[in-house]
Amino acid sequence: MNAVTEADLLSRFGFYKGALYVREQSLCVVSDVHIGLSEALYRQGLHFPLHEEETLLERFEAILSRFKPEIFVLDGDIFHAFDRVSRDVKESFETILATLKAGCEVVLVRGSHDVMLPAIKGGTVERYDRGGYTVVHGDQAVDDHGTLVIGHDHPAIEIDMARFPCFLYGEGVVRGNDIIVLPAFNPLSPGVMINYAKSRDFLSPILRRVDAGSLQPVVEVDGEAVVLPPLAGIRRFA
Repeated sequence: MNAVTEADLLSRFGFYKGALYVREQSLCVVSDVHIGLSEALYRQGLHFPLHEEETLLERFEAILSRFKPEIFVLDGDIFHAFDRVSRDVKESFETILATLKAGCEVVLVRGSHDVMLPAIKGGTVERYDRGGYTVVHGDQAVDDHGTLVIGHDHPAIEIDMARFPCFLYGEGVVRGNDIIVLPAFNPLSPGVMINYAKSRDFLSPILRRVDAGSLQPVVEVDGEAVVLPPLAGIRRFA
């Protein structure tokens, strides 16, 4: 199994605060923002300030400052709740959208949680294609695609008893095309451990057809991306 080198991957992509930046396309993608997750946690009994909107805005502003993208894609599960969007959540969404639109064009890709999104904001899409890249949420199979960028699975990896949200990169693993899986953007989402994940453990039907051991995690340490060996190699030394 050949691993992609860190230098090669970072020459093509930026990885920062849960965002993927495709350098040659000036394209930034985040997934699983889950606006309103703090409301859901409050209803479950977590009664202390979580500052969700402020945290999300700080992350978006830092990403815009670092990459200065032309296109910014919110890749599905923009909202957390399936069935309702409160006034506060809608206002948070509008504030985030205004912040992004001040610096670039914004594309909204629908995810499995976004039942209410089309009613709140028109012009949403199920996929976005640009320069050989296909951005979909990942909750459904997709045909006729380029390099896939998906979310949905919220990957995280455990290293020395610490949990890190991570990207997953697979070279040529989906009908000869590459795939990049994004972590959950909302830091209130802890992520799903993938250290020993098998293909059948993934939620995405796209990933269930991929050899999980071939996927390379990318984690962020002190603001810089670190590319790890494929999962199969990590497991051998665990």
